[in-house]
Amino acid sequence: MKGYVFVDSNVFIQLLYEGTRASDAEEFLDKYPLLATSIGVVDEVLHFIIRREAMNKYGIRRAYDLRKLVRSKGVRFARESLNKFVSLLEELYVKILADAETQPSQIIATMDNYRLSPRDAIIALTCRHYGVDTILTLDEDFKRIPWLKVVP
Repeated sequence: MKGYVFVDSNVFIQLLYEGTRASDAEEFLDKYPLLATSIGVVDEVLHFIIRREAMNKYGIRRAYDLRKLVRSKGVRFARESLNKFVSLLEELYVKILADAETQPSQIIATMDNYRLSPRDAIIALTCRHYGVDTILTLDEDFKRIPWLKVVP
């Protein structure tokens, strides 16, 4: 996977919701034609979209209430934003990688050694597993990972 740049969830979220750093993200996406992300990042973005849409449309903030809403209505209330995300992935030709198969002890060691959240540790390990050495993220935490170059 040499030459690929891993795209973190915060970049997709900025683009989807036209956040304050969306122009930064767009500028760097244009520079890197080979983009990849992981199924874990896709899960993270999908969950963010559903939570945000449930909060905006129904005032739902608690996880239990969100599960109850999805159980009763499905995700129709968020369909437009979910489809926008899928279209973004397709337009950018983002390759979706499986998360690296790793032992919980390795995830915990990576969390501890580099002071990362569990999801960020899995992303770092996934990048290493696939030989991806650059990550497009707005998260400063990845700068502590010696095998990753962080852009911007």
